[in-house]
Amino acid sequence: MKTIYAFAFLAGCTATAPILTEEPPSTDDGAGSGDRATSTGDDGAGSGSSTGVTADNATTWKIIDHDYQAQVTGYWCAPTATHIALSTRGPAPSQSALASELGTTTNGTDAITQVTGVLNNHLGARYVSVEMPNDPPTRAQHDQLWRDIVLSIDAGHGMVANIVAPPSNHPPGYPDNETIYHYFSVVGYNPTTMQAFISDPADFSGNKEYWLSLDQLATLIPPKGYSTYRCGVGRSHGDIEGRYQMLGGCTGFLGPALTDDTTAPDGVGHYNVFENGSIYWSPSTGAYEVHGAIRDKWRDFGWEAGALGYPVSNETATPDGAGRFSVFEHGSIYWTAQLGAHEVHGMIRDKWKELGWESGSLGYPTSDEYAVTEGRRSDFQHGSLTWNGATNTVTVSQ
Repeated sequence: MKTIYAFAFLAGCTATAPILTEEPPSTDDGAGSGDRATSTGDDGAGSGSSTGVTADNATTWKIIDHDYQAQVTGYWCAPTATHIALSTRGPAPSQSALASELGTTTNGTDAITQVTGVLNNHLGARYVSVEMPNDPPTRAQHDQLWRDIVLSIDAGHGMVANIVAPPSNHPPGYPDNETIYHYFSVVGYNPTTMQAFISDPADFSGNKEYWLSLDQLATLIPPKGYSTYRCGVGRSHGDIEGRYQMLGGCTGFLGPALTDDTTAPDGVGHYNVFENGSIYWSPSTGAYEVHGAIRDKWRDFGWEAGALGYPVSNETATPDGAGRFSVFEHGSIYWTAQLGAHEVHGMIRDKWKELGWESGSLGYPTSDEYAVTEGRRSDFQHGSLTWNGATNTVTVSQ
């Protein structure tokens, strides 16, 4: 059996480590599990807590699914804690892969900012580093830690804390008479008892996972810090998540997620609402964003259940640079600052296309399609298009 030797350095890891013969297997070196757009609930894709306690049978407390692993070396606490945090979102990279990505050495991992960077590399710009230099922490730091725990866990994201545990302030099982410099994960909370659920890679005396009071956790972190989720209360998955990240994720124009991945009323598609827009997905169309005045107009037409159907493009600038448009399954919505947003569809849209879209002789639409004696009409800057129901033809009026 191979013996693991470990040392307590200020940079940080445990003073002792479990004796293991090999690294636990990892199912995937990526951070995602592919298309999970059909997932709607609290369904972290990890292999489950080693305690068998999950949020499904919780009353007041919540623990998110995760893949617990004990650290393989005495200085891999940060890579292992990062693995556990990433596993709350899907299959996570191995300890060795994360050690390389973090720049971990036999002296440990220098700072929580390195963990935050790796979490964001895998999950998008969702995490920030929170420093707690005051020892003991201020009341504001104590209260902010609790808010961050609740936000992170409610959104299905694990946290990582960098701690300093002197002999007088040890979590369960920590070696006597030693100051432990360490990283562990936070994967749950209990609002009634104000406790955090810790997933601890050190596995001291078999204490893999346990509850810590907020008061004790807050005194363990100074003068270090923690990495916490800060990107809204909602969760996105699969193709919607992919589109969200392509558009800049939490720091993009859509902003934080306000809802979880939600099944559309038709039972076919899914959507997420963000601070400044939405992303809709269906098996036949894929995932596209819609926002602003165009989204408002689409809403007025009944969302995806209305005449236009699901979006099939992101909002796009028109070639003249003056307008914006989004294409849907059964039509389009065009917007300019002067004219606002108007829809165009069917044979009228086909004729407008033949005439050169907004750069043609008619210009931009100035009305939605509406009923007339002959059939249906849409008005444009320089004329109108009328569909005749009797002849099934479209005529141009200028």
